[in-house]
Amino acid sequence: MSRCLPRYTPDTHISSADFMLRFEQKDVSYVRAEMDESGIVCYYQSAEVLTDNDIQTWITKTLEAFARKRVKERLIPRLLNMAKERSLNLNNVKVSSAKGRWGSCSSTGNINLSLYLVLLPRHLQDYVLQHELTHLIEMNHSPRFWARLDEVCDGKAKALRKEMRGYNTSFL
Repeated sequence: MSRCLPRYTPDTHISSADFMLRFEQKDVSYVRAEMDESGIVCYYQSAEVLTDNDIQTWITKTLEAFARKRVKERLIPRLLNMAKERSLNLNNVKVSSAKGRWGSCSSTGNINLSLYLVLLPRHLQDYVLQHELTHLIEMNHSPRFWARLDEVCDGKAKALRKEMRGYNTSFL
């Protein structure tokens, strides 16, 4: 077994509106994860097994798969509903594993959402979704873009952008 300084330990707990992770010691022969509506529980027999590099990698991949599923189940429907409410047409929506940005919008109307969005509070998820939808109207960050975004963010677009700076994608 290759040992590492573990990123995930028995004390690791992640909780947001759409994502929950906790670890629980249990008499299991290998590390396993169970997913349900509330989130993921990772079962392990001893804390030492969690220091294995392969186990840490497996946990990361499992969490990313769950986060991707949550974005598809919960955030994409919200995005489509917001687009409908604003009478905006988008071409396609994809979930990416981008760590450098929460979302993006192409000039052809394709929106990419980072799977890490599930780690944000709901109001910041909505800010990102509205931000990308606003790019369907303004493909820049001009004063007109911010004015349009303010219309759907109760005049708080720049305050929400500032709040976003307190979050990063290194949770997983």
